Amino acid sequence: MAGSLNYLPLLIICLFMFIPLWIGGKASKKSIETIEDFFLQNREMSTVTTFFTTWSTWWSSFAFLGSVAFFYARGPVYWTGIGWNVFFGLMYLFLGKRIWTHGKMHGCVTPVDFLDDIYRFRPLGVLVTVISVVFTLLYLHIQLFGGSVLIDFASGGIISWRVSGLIFCTVMIIYMWEGGIRAVAWTDVFYGILIFTCMLSCGIFLAHKTGGVSDMFKSIREAGVEHLILPGPLGVDGEMLWIAMFFIVPIGAFMGPQMWIRIYAVKNEETFNIMPFLLSITTVAYVGSALTGNAGIILRPEHTEKPEYIIAFLLAENGPVWFMNIILCGGAAAALSTANSQVHSLSALISVNIYKNYIKQKAADRKIVGLGKKAVVFFCLMAYLTMSNVPDMLVLSGLLALSGTAQLIVPAAGALFWKQSNAVAAFCGLISGIIALFISFFFFAGNFPVYPGFLALGINAAVFIALSLFLPADLATRRRIQKSVVINKM
Repeated sequence: MAGSLNYLPLLIICLFMFIPLWIGGKASKKSIETIEDFFLQNREMSTVTTFFTTWSTWWSSFAFLGSVAFFYARGPVYWTGIGWNVFFGLMYLFLGKRIWTHGKMHGCVTPVDFLDDIYRFRPLGVLVTVISVVFTLLYLHIQLFGGSVLIDFASGGIISWRVSGLIFCTVMIIYMWEGGIRAVAWTDVFYGILIFTCMLSCGIFLAHKTGGVSDMFKSIREAGVEHLILPGPLGVDGEMLWIAMFFIVPIGAFMGPQMWIRIYAVKNEETFNIMPFLLSITTVAYVGSALTGNAGIILRPEHTEKPEYIIAFLLAENGPVWFMNIILCGGAAAALSTANSQVHSLSALISVNIYKNYIKQKAADRKIVGLGKKAVVFFCLMAYLTMSNVPDMLVLSGLLALSGTAQLIVPAAGALFWKQSNAVAAFCGLISGIIALFISFFFFAGNFPVYPGFLALGINAAVFIALSLFLPADLATRRRIQKSVVINKM
């Protein structure tokens, strides 16, 4: 019996790695070689699939590993995640529905298409493309690394993180090549169920190991109440961080090109009405994060150099091997469900917004889709080759990436709601925000990028508003915005 148990972890891991291939094979049978199908599932994505692929993409290794690490090492500030999940859902309703309506009428595939169509200012389109690619890449490689390390840990080193990373890349390439976003979205249903179940199960299990939830928090209070109140045990995670993360994280995630593509792919308008409720319900998963992180304070009170992997240490020391393997596969699912969406969106940016817009405008759909598939291979390999250069704290790199994509909310909101918005002002605002982000991050922020992101967003908005009021009226842009606003009120 003992000998057979040695194979159980590998069996669990193999099933986890290759179930997406089976799902991708099913999806490929419905795929056709068109831009609309490969990138947007012919704009016919159901509410159930939209919910799972949106939530799974939203719940990255940042959320699965980072949330637990925060509760373990930095106190209760990550409880703001409950608020930002609700905020994300509301943005999906009030911004997403308007983006979807415009995209459906004008054939948009990426955020660049939408902003190009409203502002008609090529430098702005180029800048948005660069921002989307650079900050999505920054977020992508930490996903692959986080998932690969968990599989390395789960297999006891039999499957090294480099080997598991290569397998993940190969699997993603195969099912995306064959099925496009349909394969990604269907795979995300599997990943989403696994993420939610594993996060809650892990928290409940580890809290039980401490003697129960009540005893656990009583012990933490006796050990040091700073773990339960702001500004946390480090004394630096106070109310301002709570507020900054509340805005930067959901806005940055919502503005990522992978979310825009999911919005465009929706079939029915009613989906947007139910999504805030569904996305708010998923905040229950953070109870699992909180229980796991706080259990670590009791079960592993000694300092852990890499708190983002505290969940793996706790399960190895307190749970059966099979249980640890399932939970860590859930963590890897959080990473891969974001990585596959980001790779797919990057391929759209390259093939549609760069090749089709600037190189060969009359290229056939088959040519564009073929290039998109090659871009999938390229970005998977790039992520694999760079995944070893990941910061010690995954969440820090994730926050910097989200701070970058969050800057796109300013020209997007202007295009949706303010008819006085100006294309030059949108361009100058974005440039100002990105410059402010990098200067404040590298020279003044120490090791925590969310404050520079918050500051940069404010500078971006101030420049955009001031220049839109000061510069001569852009009447053509005003007419397009007004037309969009009227349509969205119908």
